Amino acid sequence: MKMTYFTPPEEQFPAAPFMDLGDFDKVDMIESPPGLYGQEPPRAVNNRQLGILGVVSITYMYICAGPIGSEEVISSSGPLLGLLGFLVYALLIAFPYAYIVAELCSAFPEDGGFTVWVLNAFGPFWGFQVGYWSWIAGVLRGALVPGTLLDLITKFYKLDIKSAGLEYAIKMAIAIVLAAPTLLGTRAVSRLSILVMTLVLLFFSVFTVWALVKASDFDDLFEVRHEVTEYNPETKDLTLSGDTAIHWVTLLNTLFYKYKGINNASVFGGEVQNPARSYSRAIAITMLLIVATYVVPVAAGLASDGLPWSMLDRDSFPFLAFSIGGSFLRGLIQVAACCASAGMFIAMLHVKAFMLSGMAENRLVPELLGRRSNRFQSPTNSALLTLVLMLALLSVDFDDMLPMTNAYSAAAQLLIIAAVVRLRRELPYIPRPTKVPGGVLVLYSIAVLPTFMFGYITFYAFSSTVSAILMVAFFVPGVAYGAYRFHYRRALA
Repeated sequence: MKMTYFTPPEEQFPAAPFMDLGDFDKVDMIESPPGLYGQEPPRAVNNRQLGILGVVSITYMYICAGPIGSEEVISSSGPLLGLLGFLVYALLIAFPYAYIVAELCSAFPEDGGFTVWVLNAFGPFWGFQVGYWSWIAGVLRGALVPGTLLDLITKFYKLDIKSAGLEYAIKMAIAIVLAAPTLLGTRAVSRLSILVMTLVLLFFSVFTVWALVKASDFDDLFEVRHEVTEYNPETKDLTLSGDTAIHWVTLLNTLFYKYKGINNASVFGGEVQNPARSYSRAIAITMLLIVATYVVPVAAGLASDGLPWSMLDRDSFPFLAFSIGGSFLRGLIQVAACCASAGMFIAMLHVKAFMLSGMAENRLVPELLGRRSNRFQSPTNSALLTLVLMLALLSVDFDDMLPMTNAYSAAAQLLIIAAVVRLRRELPYIPRPTKVPGGVLVLYSIAVLPTFMFGYITFYAFSSTVSAILMVAFFVPGVAYGAYRFHYRRALA
């Protein structure tokens, strides 16, 4: 059942309170609005087949997919602040934001997710913008995954690809193969995500237990980064001197990057069974799994003294595994890393395809993008468009991409927070099976820290000339298209 409650801007809300209607605390039914162009939008076949585990697995693979990539949180600040950073960021920013997201996931359980929230709160122009920003961020992030996977494979088999053309062709082949599950439908993506999540958690659990058995220096967990850091390979200890020197920019950007995206659990809401019950549980389980994934293996690896924490980077886990358990454990971690990269790409393509499809159903993008496969009910056109843009950006550099994808994601999350507050004020009687307790003031209070964090991430991208130029280059087409489409709609009204 569709749940869109969009009211065209030209329609005014009653100026006076409702009279003689008695007491009520929810609206049982709100009449479905006409399409944005005076036509009824196409409705997808009811295809709810995702349970709690399916939502958890897809969302987990999209956001996290294992602890690899979290190492720079430690090397930029030291084990004490890094591990505390994982916990404090989750408690003060990630969890409150996830709670806010869970409220509207249960109120608007349809494909398109948060784009529908913003559509109802601020109209079609901003509904399109938030979807466009999120889509660009996802495409940029997804374009990196085939390169990461190829790099893991070449290191595992000690291969050297000298031809840039051959390397690009292999990346393209990897992306095309990993696109198949999305084209085969939600059930295929869900089953693969569950399998990959299980393997990743199992293999890193083996790593954690092995590392704890060999742990010899828990004092390292209480060290903080200083200006001068010297490593003694004989004692495997670090000598720290000078003032503390925390790389706050790297720390905050990496924390945001590793926790962002819980709002994307909403975009395949039309596929979720019993969303009123499933979403709140799935989001809570996913967030707890993500925190445990970052904190537990990292802390165990640091205590094992396998590698000095100051040398950790994005490729450190296989080396750390080798120092702990030799070739066998390194092989497990490399397999887990490959599976995680593949699972992340599958989840990203699935999520962004369903978001575009939901936007098409609500007339935010052309109807062509909302068409689905008759057999698998997969959003084929949306998936192919997303895949094509990912293929075009396969050569993008991680360091150039990180500030930009973070900025677009943060801008989208700022707009989502504003939409949640607006909808609580303007449409208070929409049933919300999951609801942040208290009134609007409570909602404001728990949104304060996430808002400041997302605002910082958005504006930081403009500190680099390259990132600023790329931000504007992607931003302008979205604004131009949204303005044209909004003007076109009003001209027809």
